[in-house]
Amino acid sequence: MATPVTFTPQPPPPVGSEPLGFLRSDAADPPVTVIRDIHVRAGSEAVFEKLMGALIAEATRQPGHLGATVLRPTAGPTSPGFYRFVYKFDKRSNLLAWHGSETRARLAAPVVEHVVSDRFSEYPGLETWFDLPGRAAPPKWKTTLMTWAAIYVLVVAVSYTLRALQVALPIPVASLVLTGIVVPLVAYVVGPLLGRVLHRWLHAGASRG
Repeated sequence: MATPVTFTPQPPPPVGSEPLGFLRSDAADPPVTVIRDIHVRAGSEAVFEKLMGALIAEATRQPGHLGATVLRPTAGPTSPGFYRFVYKFDKRSNLLAWHGSETRARLAAPVVEHVVSDRFSEYPGLETWFDLPGRAAPPKWKTTLMTWAAIYVLVVAVSYTLRALQVALPIPVASLVLTGIVVPLVAYVVGPLLGRVLHRWLHAGASRG
């Protein structure tokens, strides 16, 4: 998986005004996953969760939003007040539109006083369908099964289509055509769609927001 670009502003900026860092990707406008590790001030957890709940609820109504996961602080002294937010957009342009909107700025403004630090990481492209750092990553067998199922169905469908069209090609050329059709479909259509439809199953066991 590509190494993320991580921003740790000093002092931490308002949750609604931080700059975005871009990673190189083969796609001009790739799907993107944002991971935020936010340290909340002691005693502000209840208010913070209420404010962030409203922010997340509005985000889910934005064009291209593919879902959000919230990992709350675990019991014990090792991670008091540390939240992890994971959210996805189908295109970086849709993420930028949301991050730059007046609605998000208005909803994010009250959150600032309850935040000690806000660490922002952005992951673009294919590698962020399923594989996220730490506890956000679903089990490997689930992602493998889902990827295999998507590729299998598409390979069968495209193979029957080529046969119906009576396309007779040498094996190397036929394989090139087949993979040239299936891989982009999985990368930009089927993969993100399955990730959204099966999000609850993929991330079973994580606290969701």
